[in-house]
Amino acid sequence: LRLPPPSPASRSHALATMSAAAFVSCPSEVVPAKAATSAISKAMPLSEVNRHCIPEDCWVAIEGKAYDLTEFMDRHPGGPTTILNSAGKDATKMFKEIHKGVRIEQYLLPEAFLGNVGIDEDLMTESFWHKLREARIEEIEDELARLSAGGGGAGAPLSKAASTIQEVLDAPGISEELKSRVRSLETQKRAALDAEDFAKATEIKAKQAELLAAANVDFAGGNTKAGGIPLSEVARHNKPHDLWVAVNGVVYDLTDFLLHHPEQRNVLLAWAGRDATPVWDKIPGRFPSKTWMSFYMRPELRMGDVGPEPPEAPEAKLVRELRKELRRLKGPSEEDIQAAKAGSKKSAAVAAEASKADEAERYPKLKDVKVKQELPFFTRAEVAKHKGPVGGAPGTEPYMILHNKVYDLRPLLGSHPGGDELLLSSAGMDATKDFELFEHSEKSRVRRDQELLVGEIVPGERSDWTAGEAAASGVPAAGVEPASSELARMIRFKLVDATIFAMGLYAYKSWKHRKPLPKLMYSRALRHMHLIMAVGIFGALGSAQAAARSEGLAKKRWLQIHKQTGIAMLVGLVFRAMARLFSGIPPRFPGNPTVMAIETLSLQAFYVILAALPLTGIAQEYYLKYAGGDDTQNDRAAQTAITIHKQVGKVFQYAWLPFHLGYTTLYHYSNGRGVVRKVSPFI
Repeated sequence: LRLPPPSPASRSHALATMSAAAFVSCPSEVVPAKAATSAISKAMPLSEVNRHCIPEDCWVAIEGKAYDLTEFMDRHPGGPTTILNSAGKDATKMFKEIHKGVRIEQYLLPEAFLGNVGIDEDLMTESFWHKLREARIEEIEDELARLSAGGGGAGAPLSKAASTIQEVLDAPGISEELKSRVRSLETQKRAALDAEDFAKATEIKAKQAELLAAANVDFAGGNTKAGGIPLSEVARHNKPHDLWVAVNGVVYDLTDFLLHHPEQRNVLLAWAGRDATPVWDKIPGRFPSKTWMSFYMRPELRMGDVGPEPPEAPEAKLVRELRKELRRLKGPSEEDIQAAKAGSKKSAAVAAEASKADEAERYPKLKDVKVKQELPFFTRAEVAKHKGPVGGAPGTEPYMILHNKVYDLRPLLGSHPGGDELLLSSAGMDATKDFELFEHSEKSRVRRDQELLVGEIVPGERSDWTAGEAAASGVPAAGVEPASSELARMIRFKLVDATIFAMGLYAYKSWKHRKPLPKLMYSRALRHMHLIMAVGIFGALGSAQAAARSEGLAKKRWLQIHKQTGIAMLVGLVFRAMARLFSGIPPRFPGNPTVMAIETLSLQAFYVILAALPLTGIAQEYYLKYAGGDDTQNDRAAQTAITIHKQVGKVFQYAWLPFHLGYTTLYHYSNGRGVVRKVSPFI
C-alpha cells in the first residue's frame, strides 16, 4: 500500500487517522496531543514481535501481550542472556515455569508494554497490518523531513542527550566501525552482567563513554547536581553496576550497596532507574519502607533531590516522539534479523555427561598457547554477520566458531589445504562438527589458536561437545551408536548381502574359468586385474562424488572409502604392471592411425594418472599431520598436493574415462570387434 503524498492541508488529518494522535499546529508552537504509537501498537501480529530479536531491540510476547525488554534486559536478576534467548518469541511457557505468580509489569517501565498480540482476522489481515505499518513509516519520514526543512532540527545527527544505545546506532552520520565497536562493548558488558562481575561491567561502561566522547557523541547524560536531578537522568542509571533509585523526592546511588548486599538484588533491580515512591511502605521491612531505610540507608548514598525536567521546545519533543515511533515501527534491519536467526541455530541438546573430553584435554599442547590480551566476547548473531568478503566493511570480516571460540579466517586464506572456498562457505557459522569430523592434528590446532583466535562466545550461548550434541549432529560419540532409521539399516544389510553374493559369484566364475590362455592373449591374472581395477576406479570416483554431495558424518565416511580405494588402486597398479610383464600381448585392433596413436598415449597416461592420484593424496595427509619443520611450508606443500590431486582427478574423470572407455570401446564394438572378450577373465 502506497499512499499518495498528502497535501499540507490534509497532512494532519492523515496523521490523526493512522496513529490516533492529533498533532495540533499553532502559529507559535507545535504540541503533540498524544504519543503517536498507540493505534499501531494496540494489537499486533506475532510476526511483528518476531522481527524485534536483537539486543538493541528486544521484544517478547508473554500471555498475549508484547513487551519491549531492551531497557529491562541489563537489570534482569537472571542476567541479560536469558532474555536474549527468547528475543522475538512467545516466552509465556518459560516465564511461567521460572516466575510462578510473578506479574512482569511490576518490574517494567510503563512504556515497556507495547500492546496485545493478535489481530482480528475478520477486520484486518496480517499482511494488511504490515502495509499500514509501512505506510505509517513513510508518513513519519515525510513529517520529519518537513520539520527538518522548517528548522526543527530533525536532521541533526544525534540529539544532545542520547538515552539509549539504539539511539546511538540509529543516528545518521555514525560510522559502521563505531557501531561495530559499540555493539562489541555491549556484548562484553552483558557477559559481565551474566557472570555478576559488576566491576567489570562498570569498566566496560567507562570504555564505552570514552569511545562515544572521542566520536563527539554525547551519551553521558545531563546535570546531576544543579537544580536537582530529573527523573530522566535517574532512568539512565538502571543497571546493576550503575543503580540509582528515587524515593520520596530524593535520589540514592545504590550501586556499591548492591555489591555488599546481593540478597537485596531482586527488589532493587526492580526499581533501578525509577521512582519507587508509589510503593513506599507498602511492605514494611522491604525496600522501599521506613524500616528498610532506617536500617540500611547511609548518608553517603544520597545523591541529591529530585528536580524538574529540563525545558524542551514543543517541536523538539515532537521530533523526539516521532523518532521513537519510527524506531519501533522500522525495527532491526533485515541483516540483523537474519544474523539473529542464524545465531539461534546452535544445538539445544546438552547431555549430562560429556562423551568427549574438552579439546584442551585431548590435545595438551593447547594449554601452553599464550593469549597476548584478554579475549572479547561475541554473540553467535554477531559472528553470523562475519561472512566476508575479505576487505569488506568493518564487522563483516570472515569469522568462524570452533569449540566456542571465534577465529579470523583471513590469515588462513591462500594456505588452507582444503582451499579458500571451503573456508568461506563456513564463514559466520559454527563449524565445530566438520572440524572434528576431519580430525585435525594437534599441530594444526595449536597454530589455529596462535594465529587466528580473536574471541570467545558469550557463556550463555556456548554449546557442549556432549553425547547429546554428537547425536544431534550425526557424529558418533565414544561408545555411543548413532541412531539410524529402520530403512537405512535394512539398506545397509541388503548391500552387505549383495556384496557377499557378488564375491561368491566372482569366486565361482573364476574357478570355473581357471585354465591358462594362449600366449597371444592377455593372461588370466592380467584380466582379473583389469576387472578389479575397473571396479576400484569407479568406486573411487563414485565415493568422491558422494562426499562432495554429503555433509557431516556421511561426508567423512565417503572420504574414508575414497582414500582406502585410492590406496588399494595404487597397490593394484603395481600388481597390474607386474602381471603385464609376464603376460602375452594380443595384436592390436586395426583402425585409424590417429585413433591408434591416441590409444597408445591413453594407456601410458593411465599408469601416470593412477599413480599420481593416490600419491598426491598421501602427500597431502603427510604434510598436514606428520611432516616436521616449517609449518607454513608444510601447509603450502599440502595445499599444492591436494590441488594437483583435484586437477588430475578432473582430467581422469572428464577426459581420460570418456575417451578410453567411451569413444574407443564404442568405436571398436561398432566395427564388430570383441572388446569385452579381449579383457574379460571369464572366457
